[in-house]
Amino acid sequence: MLMVACKKEATRWQTDWLVPIVEDTLSLNHLYNDSTLSLNASQIEINLTRELLNLGLSELIEIPDTTISQSFQSNFTISNVSPGFVFVNSLKTHQFDLLDIQLKKVRVKTGQIDLKVFNPLNTAVIYTIEFPSVSLNGQSFNQSFTVASGSVQNPTVSSQIIDLSGYDIALGGTQDMEFNKIQSKLTLQTDPNGPSVSIFNNQNFHFEASFENLTFDFAKGYFGSSTIFQSSQFNIPYLNKISDGSLSLPDMQLSFEVENGFKMGLRAQIEQLSTTNNQGQMVSLIAPSIGPSMFLAGASGSFNSLQPSHLDIEFNNNNSNIQDYIENLGALQQISYQLQPNPWGNVNAGHDEAFANSRLKVKVHAQMPLSLCADGLSLQDTFNINLSQDFNKTHISSGNIILEATNAFPLACDLILYFLKDGQIWHTLVADAQIASAALGQIDPIDGLLKKNSKINISLPDQIVADLKDLNQLIVRATLATTDPNTGLAIWQQVQANAFLALQMKLRLKTQMMP
Repeated sequence: MLMVACKKEATRWQTDWLVPIVEDTLSLNHLYNDSTLSLNASQIEINLTRELLNLGLSELIEIPDTTISQSFQSNFTISNVSPGFVFVNSLKTHQFDLLDIQLKKVRVKTGQIDLKVFNPLNTAVIYTIEFPSVSLNGQSFNQSFTVASGSVQNPTVSSQIIDLSGYDIALGGTQDMEFNKIQSKLTLQTDPNGPSVSIFNNQNFHFEASFENLTFDFAKGYFGSSTIFQSSQFNIPYLNKISDGSLSLPDMQLSFEVENGFKMGLRAQIEQLSTTNNQGQMVSLIAPSIGPSMFLAGASGSFNSLQPSHLDIEFNNNNSNIQDYIENLGALQQISYQLQPNPWGNVNAGHDEAFANSRLKVKVHAQMPLSLCADGLSLQDTFNINLSQDFNKTHISSGNIILEATNAFPLACDLILYFLKDGQIWHTLVADAQIASAALGQIDPIDGLLKKNSKINISLPDQIVADLKDLNQLIVRATLATTDPNTGLAIWQQVQANAFLALQMKLRLKTQMMP
């Protein structure tokens, strides 16, 4: 008998997959009419106007929450006070602490008085509180409280919150020759329907008035001369992705505008304008107008005829290094400046004025057509990835990335992919072709745009596939250039209106299926 046997190997299958992973169109359309880009006929314009400061009266003049009080305490005992007897009728002047600001008149936009009265007498007392210089529609502020009986040890408290919106407050004192002063008048009357009582010298009758959260829409006086120091920094998106190369932009002008809507003089000083790019290179704007003080007159007119004064400072290629400043491509922008009201002191004799529409504004303007010359301009970004797989189960054995693009921008693009493990580069992949510039394409008769189609293949070598389980980061580096197809040199290109980049990315995979 002859017996023959063989060992059967496990069955394995290999399959091919073509998977679309990205299909998108990148354009500037959704940015038109925002604060950066605008569409002007067939041309895209860059508008770098930014408002750095916008102060109104409420921000320039702030009155801290202030509590004033007035008391009455008899020096001797008053016996057998009859019902309805008025035993206090006194006036007191109070001072607001506003440092170097001296106000004569204000109108309240928002705010309130929190009034509290304290009665230590063993019968009800009518408290009448008046602020003669606080008025609404010509009527002085007047508030009466009937406060129930109390005691020295436990005085009865009555309180009320009163909205001051729309009230005028005169702060010039009795002769309107002073400032920051307000008067209160306290009148006390025993209950007309109560019993006769005695008032002792240990009884303290008083009220407290807390002026809270006051803002104004009109003020008159001297607004002080305290310097406003401002240092602002902000980031411009995407510029912090630039890792290498250069970008030239058309000649442009940068202007710095100060608008003074207050009827007072103003001193302005630009201390520094600087930009720092992603490589840490800082360029400061250098010009004769950076450093010295400049002066503005006050606004003119009144409520409905206010005419702000303006100070315009222009930086161009003739008076500054503006081109170097812009072409540094700084993602981090920083500006430091000073503003000082009344630099010559109280020269208006307390007649500074501000209205509801008075503003103190600082703006930066820069506008130019979107035309550029790029040479090796590299954008780089890092992404986290998770491509772990088990080689004892179904897994990727090989693959490649296929990118099809329609480009209507005048920029050619080279792609490099870096695969990393914990920040260390393990593998580098270079695309086998460029995303070609629209300058190499043809006019599409349907939309009139110059376009160029490209197809790029990026192979995934076996070693990368084998290391997928360890790799956890991917750096994508795109190098852009506006190159002349004949000379290979960087040239100026105008970005056409409605330009776009349509992308379709597919992943071709070969998988090993294990039993």
